[in-house]
Amino acid sequence: MPLDDDQVARAAALARQAEATAAKLKPGTWESVQALALASIALRLSAETPDR
Repeated sequence: MPLDDDQVARAAALARQAEATAAKLKPGTWESVQALALASIALRLSAETPDR
């Protein structure tokens, strides 16, 4: 089921937050990997277009 506009905007904001967090962490740590995975998932969700 496609996301609505609000959900897409929230996913994009979450992606930006996760990217900012990952940038502050030491590369290769479990925390940075988790932050990058979250960013990847959120970016994918933010690319969803509402079905209209």
